[in-house]
Amino acid sequence: MPRIPIVDMILEKEGKILMLKRNDEPKGKLDLLGGFVDEGETIEEAAVREAKEESGFDVKIIKKLGQFDYFDREEKTMHIFIGEIVGGELKASKEGAPVWTDPSTITADDLAFPQVHVEVIKQYGIFRHSK
Repeated sequence: MPRIPIVDMILEKEGKILMLKRNDEPKGKLDLLGGFVDEGETIEEAAVREAKEESGFDVKIIKKLGQFDYFDREEKTMHIFIGEIVGGELKASKEGAPVWTDPSTITADDLAFPQVHVEVIKQYGIFRHSK
């Protein structure tokens, strides 16, 4: 069975990364900006669209950080991109409220999907293990 493609975008400003405080379950947990790839959409297009929908920012992709396979209700492959803000303004969405977060303070317990986001943030080079 093929894996479901998921995309996430990491945006950084002044040492903080933009994360989404989720309205959906797991409610109140931090999530990276992202979501599912629509039919006919490339993973790059999906990452830019999801970042805009969830943050209000227009972004451009700087590079692909990597991809991570994981299981959450179904087998998924998460494609992680690092982006740069090129326009727009910060606003909440139906998915949640975007918040600038100091990544050195993030623990696994803070994350909506620690089974994959812990590794993503480690790869980004800024994860602090929970004690």
